[in-house]
Amino acid sequence: MAKAPLASLERLQIVVTESGELKTIAVRVPTAGHVAMIDTLRFTIGEETWSRTAGIQLVEDDAFVFEASRHFTEIFGFGVTADMRRGRDFYLNAWELGDGYGYVAMGGASQRGTMLVNLTGQGCVAAKPGWEGRLHEFLTQVARRPGITRVDLAHDCMNGEYTVDQADEWYDDGLFSSSGRAPSHEHRGDWRNPVGKGRSLYVGLRRNGKLCRVYEKGMEQGDQSSPWVRFEVELHNKKRVIPLDVLVDPSGYFVGSYPCLRFFEKDRTPQVIEVKRKSAEINVDASLRNILASYGKYVGVLRPLLGDEAFLDAITNTSGEWPERLKVPDYELCDRPMHERPHVNAFNDLDPSDDGWPEETVFSPADFTERWSNEIRESGEGTGDEGEQGLDGQRDDLR
Repeated sequence: MAKAPLASLERLQIVVTESGELKTIAVRVPTAGHVAMIDTLRFTIGEETWSRTAGIQLVEDDAFVFEASRHFTEIFGFGVTADMRRGRDFYLNAWELGDGYGYVAMGGASQRGTMLVNLTGQGCVAAKPGWEGRLHEFLTQVARRPGITRVDLAHDCMNGEYTVDQADEWYDDGLFSSSGRAPSHEHRGDWRNPVGKGRSLYVGLRRNGKLCRVYEKGMEQGDQSSPWVRFEVELHNKKRVIPLDVLVDPSGYFVGSYPCLRFFEKDRTPQVIEVKRKSAEINVDASLRNILASYGKYVGVLRPLLGDEAFLDAITNTSGEWPERLKVPDYELCDRPMHERPHVNAFNDLDPSDDGWPEETVFSPADFTERWSNEIRESGEGTGDEGEQGLDGQRDDLR
């Protein structure tokens, strides 16, 4: 938890954390509209959160995960769907969220009793509309020890309103510098000889907690002629504090990240549904091109030989499964979360009715003593007193 600011440099605030670290606070600039959306999110919360929401002290990992799944389903529209049976990010155990939309992880002495929640870009797109506000309310009013460790903020230029070349010029003009010192700069992709594979510009370093990534998104998706460019700001909690308010005002924190992004202040980024539609169009076109390149000659020969109907019947996969590329991320298409499935307890041979009491007493000291006495009496020669004396001798030996 951050304490009061020590200093203010223009719009930059410096704070001291409880551990004594100096960190900056991510800058927010008020904007007029929907400039950016959340594209990736990672946050942690204290495990004690789930005992609080459940109203009882939880012990087993499954109990924590089921309780978390119940709340995440309300927030995102999808919950925990599968045990990944391995650890992630230095946590001992991890579980999948939705249809590969992220994961939750917990366990490990060095994790201070926290649960990590990682929501991918696909997960952000798939989540039920309004999830950002619901999550903000949960983290600020219910959760214990919440903290955002990473958030990616994105602005899409579907028609190439701004380009990677312009962003490269902004760097040369010093418009990515906030404190007089230029951040690192890197080109990736086919800058020298563009052939439609796409170019990327990286400004800043992830290890310093802030990175801007500008890339030709449409080409990355497979459309070599697409003008679609995406600007992404990646914020980490290294050397900085990411306020929870970024969930409800991603645009303000996007614009406040670098001076050049003030150009977007009055712009509008497409809504999630528009991004879904554009991605789907590109993926369908790319799939058709792949089929043409790989099997076009076969189709050209076999289709007229067999006729359309017989040809399609012969080559169509009837399993009903969708190729990964053509799947549209959507919370309504996810598997049923684990907490809503029937929970089967392991069968106990000693307690088949599962009522806490075995059908038969496995061991009764009283019954054992009575059986032992009868055996001694039956084996005694002479009167019953001799048998009793033998029994007393055995008891003395036990003492």
